[in-house]
Amino acid sequence: MFDKFFQQSIAIRILCGCIIATTISFLLFVGLYAIAPTSNGLNGLNLLTHTTLSNNDRWCVLYILSVETICIFLVPALSLLTAIYRNPWKFLHKPTQQQLPTSTLIIALILLAITNIPGINLLSEINTESLLAIIGEDSSQWLNFLKMEAFTENLVSSEMLLINIVCMALIPAVCEELFFRGFLQNIAITVFRNIHIAVIVIAMIFSILHGDIFNFVPRFALGFFLGYVYLYSGKILIPMLAHFLHNALVVCAASQSNLSAVLDTIGTTDNKPLLGVASLLILTGFVILLIKKLRTN
Repeated sequence: MFDKFFQQSIAIRILCGCIIATTISFLLFVGLYAIAPTSNGLNGLNLLTHTTLSNNDRWCVLYILSVETICIFLVPALSLLTAIYRNPWKFLHKPTQQQLPTSTLIIALILLAITNIPGINLLSEINTESLLAIIGEDSSQWLNFLKMEAFTENLVSSEMLLINIVCMALIPAVCEELFFRGFLQNIAITVFRNIHIAVIVIAMIFSILHGDIFNFVPRFALGFFLGYVYLYSGKILIPMLAHFLHNALVVCAASQSNLSAVLDTIGTTDNKPLLGVASLLILTGFVILLIKKLRTN
């Protein structure tokens, strides 16, 4: 049965994968939505407009956001990879001639997750200020962004830190990396026949699909970085780890108001901008190092 399926053209297999992904995602969402936890009769979707949240409210919202992430990214990626490749897991863990030991690469990613913060803040500030100069602070986009920022900050609680890390760091990292790097980037490499164009295009799609124009540039930079980490390592678990570390650090900082106040602004023009510049130089240097090693290999 499977041999006959893989004898079909790639177009037919992709079409079958899309149909299967759509069906499973729909049924899974409906099923998990039906058993979604509620708070005072309201589920997570109903609570997205609330300005104040109890811990029970937070759990309801985190549940529904996790379900959406799984249905939008994880299920389609797994379905399409299974339809296209006979052994998706082996494909996602391709042997490479990486010169850095995996343990050294992991240590570097942990350190980069910390040193990246000032640079990401600086990029975010430049992105935001440039857009506000065009659309103005009274625009609906900016007001909606401020509301979403306030909601996200309220969603994180030190009392629910572990649940926050699982739902806001681990699940998004696994699902998004499997979809963007494991599936889309590999397809883009086949289409463009150029790894660098593929990384750039998927990094742009990664940032666009987050729907946050005020942080498009820093998310593009993150996607660009993760793309080369995957290319170099050949193992999808490595960019998943890097993505998780970034998300987890943000979540942990947000759970502590004093720490969040410092980490949210460090590296910007009003708070040690040279750290922001140095952070970007370190990140750029690391990516250039990976690109050089890729060319050597």
